[in-house]
Amino acid sequence: MEIGIIGLPNVGKSSLFSLLTKISVPIEKFPFTTIQPNVGIVEVPDERFEFITSVLKPQKKVPPTIKFVDIAGLVKGASKGEGLGNRFLANIREVDAVVHVLRYFFDDTVSSSIGEIDPIEEIEVVSLELILADVEVISKHIEKLQHKLKSGDKTVVEEIDFLKQLVELCNISKNLAQIKEFVDSERKKFQNRELQLFLNQLLITKNFLYVVNYDENVDRKELEEKVKEISSYTKSSVLPLCIKFELSLIDFLDEEKESLRKEYGIPNTELKDFLKNSLKILHLITFYTIVGEEHRAWLLKENSSILDAAEKIHTDLKEGFVNAEVIPFEKFKQTPDLKVLYQNGEVKICGKDYIVQDGDIIKINFRLKT
Repeated sequence: MEIGIIGLPNVGKSSLFSLLTKISVPIEKFPFTTIQPNVGIVEVPDERFEFITSVLKPQKKVPPTIKFVDIAGLVKGASKGEGLGNRFLANIREVDAVVHVLRYFFDDTVSSSIGEIDPIEEIEVVSLELILADVEVISKHIEKLQHKLKSGDKTVVEEIDFLKQLVELCNISKNLAQIKEFVDSERKKFQNRELQLFLNQLLITKNFLYVVNYDENVDRKELEEKVKEISSYTKSSVLPLCIKFELSLIDFLDEEKESLRKEYGIPNTELKDFLKNSLKILHLITFYTIVGEEHRAWLLKENSSILDAAEKIHTDLKEGFVNAEVIPFEKFKQTPDLKVLYQNGEVKICGKDYIVQDGDIIKINFRLKT
């Protein structure tokens, strides 16, 4: 699954991408440095996995990863083709969730496309372009549905009415949270899979995580107030991250990093919090496999069955599934000894209907089909 990094030009998108992936991408002080999206795989910090592997000491460990996509900066008029408009919007449609980087650093040498430092206005500029682009897409879909009206299908009439209401709301609101709340509420009334898939492809239905990119000289109290203000407006997770400072620490030793963070009053948890929240906006949980010499952390959609987990590991495990042995992480943490856990009956034997829980340690029992 992929998370797109978006925002206005010169807010720190590519710097964040470099920080996350350690991949060198062009970073300049003028718009549209990023044209083709950069893609990178990023490890997600996982204290549970570190504990499991520290106890069991496998020869190889594979941590969970997320794919991040650095998307070109957007400007006013993108929905009408301004800047890299159509290409930018198409790239956002292809990702599963969105990180929106907001500028809260004050540097006269880096131009601002809106002429001032105002994160809320940045959100409104980007939101409006996403909304306008979707209005066009929804209107075309309504036209297609109207051709089906002759069939007399009552459901089609209801779908058209819902989509027209959505267009009306989009025409009067720049607030994505308000629009998304309406869609999430109304879509529950429809069983039509085609409509649900269509709604999932819209820009306005994607999950957002907002990152306030600040500099080390910021007033912490003002920063906290700004984060609260943005959170209240967006009804989404909002995280502060001093991107330039974090980038400057890459080549330092851990002790040196800690010393510099204390000197500038910058928490050491911001980057970890960002990565953990990235999992949340993708609605992913983590499960673990510890069979053999390779122990691995796997990411899986919330509310997935044990068969989905088996397929994630290998299709043979799903096709030949017999049952699964499951140890909740908290049980393992309390008693970090597999032999004792089995002896005490702490290992659950689960059938194909079992819903995987975050932190499950799983062993799939299966028979190869002949």
